[in-house]
Amino acid sequence: MDVLGFIVVSGLPASGKTAIGRRVAERLGVPMLDKDDFLEARFEEHATIGPELRTRLSRESDEDLARAAAALEGAVLVSFWRPRGQSVSYGTATGWIDQLSGPVVELHCKCDPNIARERFEARTRHPGHNDASRRGDLGRQFEEIAALGPIGAWPCVTVETSDLSDLESLAAKAAEDVRTALVKTN
Repeated sequence: MDVLGFIVVSGLPASGKTAIGRRVAERLGVPMLDKDDFLEARFEEHATIGPELRTRLSRESDEDLARAAAALEGAVLVSFWRPRGQSVSYGTATGWIDQLSGPVVELHCKCDPNIARERFEARTRHPGHNDASRRGDLGRQFEEIAALGPIGAWPCVTVETSDLSDLESLAAKAAEDVRTALVKTN
């Protein structure tokens, strides 16, 4: 492992968190833990997934992610995170991250809300996510979430992800900036 520490990848849904996170993890030599991987494994255990079950499985997957991260000395952590200081029910809580064994840096994927919404509407994920039921007033929702900005609990590196056409260069720069931030926090 090249870098000891944790990189919390934040941003709007469909802002490029997984794509950037995967490449940053490879460049830094740390594993990537994506909450959706844990969640989709739980989806496979059920024939149908309604809203209540989906919420329960999501919270259980948050716990799976936290346990897996606690067993490591460093990793890229990808999820749609709950904003600190906001009374909302969505997203993965972040309080447990402060208890991890290494320094933490946030990598915030800043993406135009309209572009993230278009990506969200165009993507195909496991049906258990119930994305079709979430397609109401996404424009307004994405604008509101984007206005919150980064989580803000740790040193933060921001990467503009509205244009992912040169993902490799974007990830290389993000990885180097994250590496520098982790060294400074150590």
